[in-house]
Amino acid sequence: MTILGNGLLLAALLLLMPAVLLFAAEILLGLRCPTPQARADAPPFTVLIPAHDEAAVITPTLRAIAAQLREQDRMIVVADNCSDATAAIAAAQGAEVTERHDSVRRGKGYALAHGLAHAARWANPITIIVDADCLLSPNALHQLADRAARTGRPVQGDYRLEAAADGSRASRFSAFAIRVKNYARLLGGSRLGIPCLLTGSGMAFPTILLSRVDLGSGEIVEDLLLGVDLTLQGAAPIFCPEARITSPLPATREAAETQRARWEGGYMSIMRRYVLRLFGTGLARKDAKILGLALDLAIPPLSLLVAGQGALVLLATLWALLSGEVAPLMLGVAQTALLVAAVGMAWLRYGRDLLSPGEVARLPLSVLAKLGFYRRLMRAPQRGWVRTARGDEMKGRE
Repeated sequence: MTILGNGLLLAALLLLMPAVLLFAAEILLGLRCPTPQARADAPPFTVLIPAHDEAAVITPTLRAIAAQLREQDRMIVVADNCSDATAAIAAAQGAEVTERHDSVRRGKGYALAHGLAHAARWANPITIIVDADCLLSPNALHQLADRAARTGRPVQGDYRLEAAADGSRASRFSAFAIRVKNYARLLGGSRLGIPCLLTGSGMAFPTILLSRVDLGSGEIVEDLLLGVDLTLQGAAPIFCPEARITSPLPATREAAETQRARWEGGYMSIMRRYVLRLFGTGLARKDAKILGLALDLAIPPLSLLVAGQGALVLLATLWALLSGEVAPLMLGVAQTALLVAAVGMAWLRYGRDLLSPGEVARLPLSVLAKLGFYRRLMRAPQRGWVRTARGDEMKGRE
C-alpha cells in the first residue's frame, strides 16, 4: 500500500513537473528586456475590426488605428449582428463598414471570415486583427505588418488587459496573470523557440495564410485554435513585444466572470483536445516547434497551476504524516519553491504597479477564491460565444 501511495503521488507530481519547469524557464527568460527591432517600411495592410454592439467603445479604437494608416492601408469594421449604432459610428470615423446578420452563426470567428471575404477584392499583403475596444502604441500596426512580411509568419503583439487604478484586488490579480501569460511567458517562450500562442487582438498575418484556415469555426477561443492550426501547417506564430495593444478589463464582477469563463474554459477545452495530438504530431514529424507548442499549451492558467501544485503538496504532507514516506513531499516542496520563485520574479519585473507586497503574499487566498469559479466551469462549461458586458469601461478613455 505504501509503495502504491508513493507511486501515485510521485506520478502526479512528475506529471505536473514539465508545466512547472517550462513556466519557470519562460518567466526567467522573459525577465530580460527585448532588443528593439529595426522597422523597415511596412507593406500595405488591412486592419479588420470585428464589432458586436460596440458603439460605446469603438471610437477611441478607430481613432488610434486611423492615426497609423497610410494611403494604401485599409480599415474595415465588421458590424456583426449589431443592434446599436456601431456601423454608423464606424463610418463616421472613416472606416469601411460591412454588416453581417446571422442569428445562428454568432461569434468573432464568423465575423472575421466575413470581413476577410469582403476585403478579398483588393486584399493587401498583410491583415491585422484588432478588437473594437483596444488602444495601440505608436507604430504598433507598422511593427506588426513589417514583422509578418519579413518572416512570412503570423505575428502576435503584446496584448494586455488593464485593471482600473481603483479596481478590486481580483481584477488587478487578473491583469497580472494576463501580463504573465501574454507577455512574460511569450517573450521567454520565443527565446526558447516555442511558437507564440495567439491571444486575440493585435495579430498580424500574411493574408495568404488566412486563406488556408477556417476562421468561422465557432470556437469560443478561435484565436488560440488558429495559432495551433497554423503551427501544424508550418507557419508557427512569433511574438512582437514592441507592439503593445491594451484593452480594459470588465468593470463588473459578473462581466469579469463571463470573460474568464470564455477564456479559461476555451483554453482548457483546446488543451484537452490538442495537447496529445500535438505531441504525437511533433514526434512523428520530429518537429521541435510543434513539441514546444504542446508543452506550452499543457501549462494550465496560473490560478489552476498554483492550485494543482498546492493540492499535491498538501496530499504529500498528509501522506508523509501517515506513512512516514517523505520522497513525494520533498519533490513537491522543491516544485512549489520553483513555482513560487517564478511567480515572485514575474511580480518584481511586471506586477509591482498592480499588486503590493502584502497583496502578493495573499495570492494563495485569491487562488482559493477562484476554486468555486473552476467548479462552476466544470459543471457548466460555456458553449458558444457570449459577449462580455462593457459596463463603465469608457470612463477616462475619451
